[in-house]
Amino acid sequence: MSNFASPVSTYSDTTPQMRIITDVITLIDPSDAPLVQALGGLDGAAGKFSFLNWPGTNPEWLEDTLTPLTGTLAHSATITSTATAITVADGDDLQVGHIILVDAEQMWISAVSTNDLTVVRNYGGTQASHASLAAYTVVGMARLEGADSTAIGYTDRTTNSNYTQIFHKEIKVTRSQAQIRQYGIADEFDYQSNKAVPELMRLVERQLHYGQRKAGGATTPRAFGGYTTFMTTNLVSGATLTQAAIENAVMSAYIAGGTGPWIAACAPGNVQKIKNFYDSSLFLQVMTDETTVGVVIDSVRTPYGDVNLLLDRWALSTLIPLIDPKHAGLMTFSPFTQTPLAKVGDSEKGQVVGEFTFCLRQEKAHAQLTNVS
Repeated sequence: MSNFASPVSTYSDTTPQMRIITDVITLIDPSDAPLVQALGGLDGAAGKFSFLNWPGTNPEWLEDTLTPLTGTLAHSATITSTATAITVADGDDLQVGHIILVDAEQMWISAVSTNDLTVVRNYGGTQASHASLAAYTVVGMARLEGADSTAIGYTDRTTNSNYTQIFHKEIKVTRSQAQIRQYGIADEFDYQSNKAVPELMRLVERQLHYGQRKAGGATTPRAFGGYTTFMTTNLVSGATLTQAAIENAVMSAYIAGGTGPWIAACAPGNVQKIKNFYDSSLFLQVMTDETTVGVVIDSVRTPYGDVNLLLDRWALSTLIPLIDPKHAGLMTFSPFTQTPLAKVGDSEKGQVVGEFTFCLRQEKAHAQLTNVS
């Protein structure tokens, strides 16, 4: 009887094998839009601004102010310590009975004629001469009993606006590619369409930080302005970012009428700098059995209101906006929608399109830390 050796098959790199591969596709590139979400999403302004006749490509919002309490004198020379005829830059903001403070002296207004005032000197404080362009502030009102009514100017209502902006990506898949069986993909066209939305959301987020307002035309697209388009008053230099710089910015918005809490959209490096203000052994106590140390700052409490820190990888490193979300948000003219396009050649073609705008009112309620380093 013959003795045959058992056959043995060993690995060979020339032997065809079934591919060992995951049936899931992973993606690490960031597609978050934290400021968009913090302001209420792509239609967050709808409930805040109450637009009529929406949609449209140039939404406007009305704003008004109370009568100003500050101004400047407008004399060509120094005002003597005894003068009772005073000229101001704009007398429409003043009326008989107002008490104004110039330097350390209070004056009571007995008559107003255009920009010329008649005042009672030394109504309080120290009577002195004053520079021609000295600032004044209204500190009170004292009317004579039985006096006739006197007029005062009204503030003009104003409008501000922004433009809608179109975000678009074309999807095109060949017939052959659509029919090939692939790992991790059931349908190539749907996969690419779904991928388009987070790609475009990144651009909506970036537009909030970088956007410049453009009316557009036949050869120029419309574009919505980001927060820098509207926030022009409370600009506080944040060079060498400090706790005091943040509080000064919040204070400027508070003094102007802002109530907060504010959202501070911060680049990663700036979040770390703010954390370092408080990440100190003077404030941090660690128990002996604790294995986790460090401080994560979500909100900063100031004497003027709270500031909620928003970690935003898309934010500018040189700028930190402090936005009051009650007065800001996005509006959706048309949501992201996948629509088919006419078939051209041996392929399936479509597009993902959305159109949005950004609204920010009462810009004095917000603030910016500029020149951050």
